[in-house]
This record gives sequence, structure tokens and C-alpha cells, in this order.
Amino acid sequence: MSGESRGVGGSARVLVVDDDHRNVRLMESILKTEGYGILRAYDGQEALDVIEHQIPDLVLLDVMMPRMNGIELCRRLRARHSTRLLPIIMVTALNAQEDKVHALETGADDFLSKPINRVVLLAKVRSILRVKSLQDEVERQKEELERTNDELLRMQQFKESMTQMVVHDMKNSLTGIMGNVQLIQMQTDPPVSDRLSELVQRSQDSCAQLMRMVLNILHIGRLEEHKMPLRPAPLALDQIARDNMNELMSLSTREGISLESRIPIDLPQPKADPELVGRVIGNLLSNALKHTPRGGRVTLDARPGPHEVILTVRDTGAGIPEDLLPHIFDKFRAGASDDGRSSAYDSGLGLTFCQLAVESHGGRIWIESRSGDGTTVFVALPMEPAESTSPGNSGEDRESARRSAA
Repeated sequence: MSGESRGVGGSARVLVVDDDHRNVRLMESILKTEGYGILRAYDGQEALDVIEHQIPDLVLLDVMMPRMNGIELCRRLRARHSTRLLPIIMVTALNAQEDKVHALETGADDFLSKPINRVVLLAKVRSILRVKSLQDEVERQKEELERTNDELLRMQQFKESMTQMVVHDMKNSLTGIMGNVQLIQMQTDPPVSDRLSELVQRSQDSCAQLMRMVLNILHIGRLEEHKMPLRPAPLALDQIARDNMNELMSLSTREGISLESRIPIDLPQPKADPELVGRVIGNLLSNALKHTPRGGRVTLDARPGPHEVILTVRDTGAGIPEDLLPHIFDKFRAGASDDGRSSAYDSGLGLTFCQLAVESHGGRIWIESRSGDGTTVFVALPMEPAESTSPGNSGEDRESARRSAA
């Protein structure tokens, strides 16, 4: 509203609308003694013209007037956005109860009977203006919050844009590093020593892990905005699993962890994007290896369901603390396990990416874990991709999906 209330009394403006000049002068004299500013109009149309140029804080509106009566003027003021909250007191000589009810139902805030009683008039004006002052404060705070929210959204979009740009540049540089490391591994003249070969392999494993994190950051935003193009094709999950396990085999051997795939060759092939599903499996295996102690075991398995294939990644690690489990798919959510080590999936992005990627195919992902008893991640992929998907289901949706598939 363009005309803010200037207080309960003092400089508050009151528009008096009445076709009887004596009534206008009477109400004007009463209100002026209390310091109110007065605007005058002698019919509904003239009142509209006054309000077009200067919105008052309160309207004292006669019901019976020529050209446009008070009921019609009240209805028009309530229909306009700029005057929808403008306080209106109907001033009427009508005594019928239904007339007063009709005035209130039209949008009036209160009514005043003629002849005018000075004490009642001032009491009602003060009361209405007090309410308006509170409404104006709420409106002001609402507008301020909207401006703040718009600024925060703008800053968030800028930050995400900068992050995407920086991460994209990191990906290009990392690709070059990985290529050079591979060239060193291929070197035969002079031959690479065993110790150097081990260090190069460690570097290659670290680069692969970093590349997974970089790709997670790049793709999470696109998946959240439904801008990630999917290229569904029949999935040979056993082959995708072998490719990921070959990539991680040196890490599992070095850490003394058994890495095993039990996916049957004749498993039905769901339709999904092979690259995204491969990265989901890679993220889950990498997380499991990172948080499984020496001598432990990580197992990849899959089984067919009526309309989907359910993939599982099990580890014999410390498990996930119970208080962290409901938030495990949240971005940048990390915690600590009971033994003080960082919790499984501590990057804060790997599982977020997995959830978005799986749900973009109309699939489901959930976790079962108890502290000290390992963790199992379930991924259910439909045999046919969904027509439309909604990444980022609520925790209640995920829990319902887990119970239905258990």
C-alpha cells in the first residue's frame, strides 16, 4: 500500500465521504481536535478520485449517496490490490440489522450509526488505526523479507554458477594429470621401479577419487534442475560392476579388503543411463571401501524383482550412527562414527548424487545400517524408465520405499 499509516493519531489521514456537507463538517471538526488530517469527498466517485492521488489511512464512508453509494465504493476498494487493506468504517442512518451485516460482508471493517456520537467515533477511529498500524508493519516486514530473499537467491545462483565454472576447470586440469600419470605407468624405457609404480598407482587412485567428486558436483545441480539428459539403454550390470571393481581393485588390495561381485550374468537388464548408473555403483563401492577396515569385505549383489532390479552394496565397516541415518542423503551432511572416524559417505555429495541419479530414472535408493554392524545400500532400478521423475524425495518417501521393498 502506497500510503503508510503515520500512527494511531497525530498525522494520520482520514477521508470523510458523505453527500451531506453538515455531516462532513461535523466529523471534520471532531477529528481535527485530535490532530487527524482530513480529506473530503461528497460521493463515491469523488472519493475514488481522491484516493487515486492520495491513499488515506482510514475512510469514513456514508452508505446512501448519489452517483455511487458507499456499498459499491467499498466493493471497488476491496477489489483493488492497492486498497484491499484500507480500513473502512461505514457511517449509516440505517438501523436495520441486515443493512449493517450487508455492509460488513461487503468489506467494511466497522460501522457507525447516525447521529454521530463524538466519543464512539474517536474510539472506533483509534481502534481501526491501531490495527492498520500493525498491518502496515507486517506488510513492511514482508516486503523486506522478500527483498532479502531475492538477494539471497541471486547470491546463491551466482555462487552455484561460479562453483560450476571452477569445478569444470578443475575437471579439465585433472583430466590432464590423469593422462600424464597413465603415461608414466606405460613407460618401459627405462622401466619404472616397483616403488615408483606403487606411488604412481596411488596417485592414479587418488585422481580417480577426485574425479568422482568433481563429477558429482557438476552433475548434482543439473539433476536437481531436471536438466541432466538421460540416455537409457539396457544395462549389463555385471559388466558395469566389473569395470568399477577393476578400477578399485588396486585400492582394495592395498588396504587388505576383499572386493567381490555376485551379480549373475543372466540378470534381467533394466533400462537406464549406463554412465550414470556406473557412477552410482562407483560412488557406492568407493564409499564402502573407504570405511571398511583392513580384513573386511565389500560385496556387490543384485536380484530381480517383479518390475525392477535391486542392486545391493554391503560392507563390514563400522556402520552409520543412528542420528545421521535419516539425513544421509542430504548435501554436505557429514558426521562421525562411534570410534571417532569420519562417518561413511563423509564427502557430503556422493550419496546426494546417487539419490538424484537413481530417482531421475524413477528408481529408489535407501540404506540399512547399525553402528558396528556394517552398512547395506539398496538401489532399485525399474525395468522401464519412468515417464516423469521427481528427484529429491522426502525422507518419508524414502522410508516408505524402503519398507515396501524390504
